[in-house]
Amino acid sequence: MGLFSKKKKDPRERRRVYRIPEKNAMLVLNDVSYPVTDWSIDGFGAQGFRGGYDAGDTARARLIIVHRGKPVGFDAKAKIVRADPENRFLVGQFVSMSSSARQEIAKVYRERLAMYQAEVSGTDDMDRIDAEAISRALRSRGLESR
Repeated sequence: MGLFSKKKKDPRERRRVYRIPEKNAMLVLNDVSYPVTDWSIDGFGAQGFRGGYDAGDTARARLIIVHRGKPVGFDAKAKIVRADPENRFLVGQFVSMSSSARQEIAKVYRERLAMYQAEVSGTDDMDRIDAEAISRALRSRGLESR
């Protein structure tokens, strides 16, 4: 491999939906709470992890986001994608969620994404947010109509 060659990631590892950076949310996995660093309709990143899960494990999850001044919670089953106790970081993907929770998380996601876009407009982060890709992802899950 050359000096400037990039190793391609497994396509299954690529995020399909932009994860919104978060400072005001909590993730509860089997009764243990972790501060959320970012989230989307598909998954989450959390810090403070000290062990107990390995990549591939599943857990009962509750994502709690303070939205419009009130806590909003979403219950799901999550698959652990990365578990790094050394760096105290955990990444997971939602694998099952009720239809009503999916609809509600999509609504909150859209609103939070719009707020985030307004905050970062004109910065390089804005280039990473592809609104059409997000709409396609939401439509593919039946969470948005054309």
